Amino acid sequence: MLKKRLKQKSEGGIEVVVATLIAVFVIGIIMVYFTENMIPVNTKIKAETIVRKYSLKEEENGYLSDENISAIESEFKTIGISNVNISATTSPVTYGSDVYLNVSYKDNVKKITVTNSIVPSFTSEEKIVNIQKSSTSKKVIVP
Repeated sequence: MLKKRLKQKSEGGIEVVVATLIAVFVIGIIMVYFTENMIPVNTKIKAETIVRKYSLKEEENGYLSDENISAIESEFKTIGISNVNISATTSPVTYGSDVYLNVSYKDNVKKITVTNSIVPSFTSEEKIVNIQKSSTSKKVIVP
């Protein structure tokens, strides 16, 4: 009895196949979209780590030296960011004074757009990313 059932052909429908193919296509597009957008997120996490490191140095020393600013730029180049704008406290301050570090850079983000057809396309959009850190100086200036 079981062999007869296995040998019998069941009626198939093209609707099921088409629906499955469309679903696989849509899921594939969504996966590519999210994979492409993880790159800028990962870059921003690395950039925030670099900024935090130098913000702590600035907090400890009371200012950010020119060597530290050059080091920030070189570390940003190692993660693939070249056009960096840095503003920071560059002159020594006393204990308890505010210090700040602002870094901005441009990053490309992929954006999905659907035109007249049903086929989506990816466009690149340039966004400015700002990272701001501020703290209080812990540097005691000995007279």
